[in-house]
Amino acid sequence: MEEDQQNIRPTKNYIKQILNSNKIAIIGHSSPDADAISSSLALKRLIKQNLETENHKYIIDVFFDTDNFDDKYKPLIGTQRVNEQTVTRYDLAIALDCSSRNRLGKYDQIFKRAKDTLNIDHHETNDKFAKNNIVSAKCSSTCELLYLLLVRTENWSYTPDIYSLIYSGIITDTNNLTQNIGVNTLATIAEIMKKSSADGINLESIRDHFFKSNTPEQLSLLTRALGSISFHCSGEVASMKINKQDFAETNTTQEDTLGIVDYATKLQGVKIGILFIKQDDNTYYVSLRSKDNIDVGEIAKQMHGGGHQNIAAFSTTSEQNLTDVKNELFELCRKQLSIPKQEFEIGDLFVEVTGSGPSEEEIDNAFEKS
Repeated sequence: MEEDQQNIRPTKNYIKQILNSNKIAIIGHSSPDADAISSSLALKRLIKQNLETENHKYIIDVFFDTDNFDDKYKPLIGTQRVNEQTVTRYDLAIALDCSSRNRLGKYDQIFKRAKDTLNIDHHETNDKFAKNNIVSAKCSSTCELLYLLLVRTENWSYTPDIYSLIYSGIITDTNNLTQNIGVNTLATIAEIMKKSSADGINLESIRDHFFKSNTPEQLSLLTRALGSISFHCSGEVASMKINKQDFAETNTTQEDTLGIVDYATKLQGVKIGILFIKQDDNTYYVSLRSKDNIDVGEIAKQMHGGGHQNIAAFSTTSEQNLTDVKNELFELCRKQLSIPKQEFEIGDLFVEVTGSGPSEEEIDNAFEKS
């Protein structure tokens, strides 16, 4: 392993950051999905496997807010310990799958106290909040970005447990390879499946776990959502709504809404699909989908949310009236639908962008509070 590490040329800043650290915090976003969980756990294992030596041991703690955790993701974690802070201050904090620092939730305290920070993400609306930022909206998921960044580019080795995690993140963030597919997504999946076949690992069981295990309760919730559908912007926008009564009467939760908004964009003539989900505090989580290069990520950003060109979301506040939110949202949809769409050229996948990271004042305040 020491010989392998000597062969690694740390010409890129993110490699230097990892090599210069012993204590690392990896932080996924609050209310984590499969991509946030899988990328966090996969990165920890990749670092341990490829960089750890007898003379350079790593302490790596993984964090993501599990207050609203879906039991469907438990197999991804397995026996791995998460959310246990073993040191007071980390040499490096790595944010994964987070478009902004507020997505770190309660673990932002750990991030802003770290000596160095790195942000790796695939959301087009990422605001480059770390000292070093690698953001590629041309990747389907943070798991795909990690694979291309470390396995494909740096030639890091990986084992079945790692590529199973990466596979999980990719297929869930692409809704079973039906949307948000990047220029390298299918090639990445093909490479992972080829390796899994050689290792005798059946990845289809992972796909079945996420996409072939819907319950009668979830079907009832879908039926209610479809029954609420309405059309706007000359039929190019379709919206649905799920309220607290729907959840109560179908014995479901917000996690059971996965994939419902996509039904709107399957309708002929519809270019933007919207799902309003009422929360326990009477605010709304609003999920957006689009096709034909309509940029709902920009719409969500203007509504103080974020995401990608074809997949995005935002949340309302307790002060906002739903009617006013809808009026503003539909007006943004009209403007976006009127923009002539042009083909874009694929640039460099991996661009490191220097950011400010947590300010010295934030760091000082964090230590005073501790």
